[in-house]
Amino acid sequence: MLQILDLRHITPDQIKFLFEISAYWAAGDYNAVVRGQGVYRILYVVFALGTAHLALLCGVELQRYFAQEQQLQLVEAQTKAIAAEVASIRQELVWADSPDYLEEKARSLGYVFPNEVLHAKPR
Repeated sequence: MLQILDLRHITPDQIKFLFEISAYWAAGDYNAVVRGQGVYRILYVVFALGTAHLALLCGVELQRYFAQEQQLQLVEAQTKAIAAEVASIRQELVWADSPDYLEEKARSLGYVFPNEVLHAKPR
């Protein structure tokens, strides 16, 4: 069972245990520190939690990736639509600069060429 070390209420046994571990650690005998202390169970739990955390992070990143891909497709579709609209407007602009268009507009407003006669339609 994992015990949390509370430094305010430390017992003499806990102090003795800490000194033993620090002595083994200072001597370089790292295996003695973990031998028989249930550390392997703790390591398994830490490993399992780390693996679960990694899986969660991968899931979040995959969700973010697919959301960005969907948004990118939407933006590309909007870009294509706007490019088609721009091409249509440019074509209309070329037509608006032509003499035929200007003549058509002038005639729709009732203008005629200087030597032309405008015949009114009877009502």
